[in-house]
Amino acid sequence: MWNKIPLIGWLLDFIFKVSLAVPFWFCWKVCRLGQKFFGFLPTQYQNIGFWETVGLFIITGIIFSFVKIMQVSNTTNIK
Repeated sequence: MWNKIPLIGWLLDFIFKVSLAVPFWFCWKVCRLGQKFFGFLPTQYQNIGFWETVGLFIITGIIFSFVKIMQVSNTTNIK
């Protein structure tokens, strides 16, 4: 929702995504949850860097917004 506001919203959204990525990256990389529970994944996905984690959170938000828009447009076309 924040990224709909230009510049300031984008900055707030980026800060929010970074704050979400810190504990996820810590658990995945430092506590080795990626290797412990997702050993079937290739090693490049088990040892992801911090900025790749931030990028995953940003991409996830973008994909979610597109899916949400598509669902809304489909429900308006049905009626």
